[in-house]
Amino acid sequence: MGLTSVPKQDRLLIGNTVVKGHVVGANPEMEAKVAEEDERHIRRAIAERATHQVDAFLIFLGLGGGTGSGASPIIARMIKEVYREPVYAVGILPSESEGSLYSGNAARSLRALTEVADGILLFDNNIWQREGTALKQSFEQMNNEVVKPLHTIFAAGEASNSGRVGTKVIDASDIINSIEGFAAFGYSGWTKSWSEVLKDTGKRALMREKTSVDQLDPANRVFSLIQGAAAGRLSVDCDIKSATKTLVVVAGNPNEMNKEGIDRGKAWLEEITGGAEVRGGDYPLPHSRELVSSVLFSGLKEIPVLKSLIERSQIKKTKKAKMTKSQLYRALPSIKIKVD
Repeated sequence: MGLTSVPKQDRLLIGNTVVKGHVVGANPEMEAKVAEEDERHIRRAIAERATHQVDAFLIFLGLGGGTGSGASPIIARMIKEVYREPVYAVGILPSESEGSLYSGNAARSLRALTEVADGILLFDNNIWQREGTALKQSFEQMNNEVVKPLHTIFAAGEASNSGRVGTKVIDASDIINSIEGFAAFGYSGWTKSWSEVLKDTGKRALMREKTSVDQLDPANRVFSLIQGAAAGRLSVDCDIKSATKTLVVVAGNPNEMNKEGIDRGKAWLEEITGGAEVRGGDYPLPHSRELVSSVLFSGLKEIPVLKSLIERSQIKKTKKAKMTKSQLYRALPSIKIKVD
């Protein structure tokens, strides 16, 4: 009922036979069983969605609870058994305040996802929570911080008319070739004032105090936005020098685009990552007052929060398995975890 942005015909309730359609109480093993028992319904729901037009699958999940951490690896496996398109997970890491149970769920889910997903884009609740903000407002703000950069990246190249075809087009193959392993993403934006819009159309300008970004020339403005997206707050703290691939997209009014700024930004990204593959381009939005940049770093090997997450995990004994501390550290094989 909370999926207000998803049309009802596109929602699928699973778990009617196992948990009567309710949540699984932060039990990923139970949720994995739910997903497996409803596999036929999940496969059918996906097949009904005109998958011949799909370039990739995105699975959004909360890594700490039972539903996302338990079902997502199962659903990713189902998709890959049938379709050739890549499967990416957008995983929301649990905050420290949620406790060791959720940390343990996240560690096990990430271990399972690394075996089936083609890439895992991470978002850390800890660094995006705002103190003193109401819970609902805080979640809405964090959801927005997830959607803004990813919308810019995944919408690039999906032009509906000739006015939205970029000078350097970013298409699905560019995006697919830019995502592997663990990934982080960042965003930076600038909005043109109405005074400048009116001035450009020859009408009387409305006065507004200019910002430092307003005063930059087009090339430097684009370059500054790329720097802001990459050097500002990313979706998860990481060492971008450990990235193997980088993607940058600049979107906005074509009159504000600048090839020199984009080229400088790509060269700068290659330099600060120590030689990672860098792909990038523009996505024109003819009627927009905004100019935004989204940057994605993938193939990351140094992500401190993952080490912290494993440290917070308790060693739990169950009837099915006993997970030792060494096994927890091996749960993320593609990450170099330094233990003091």
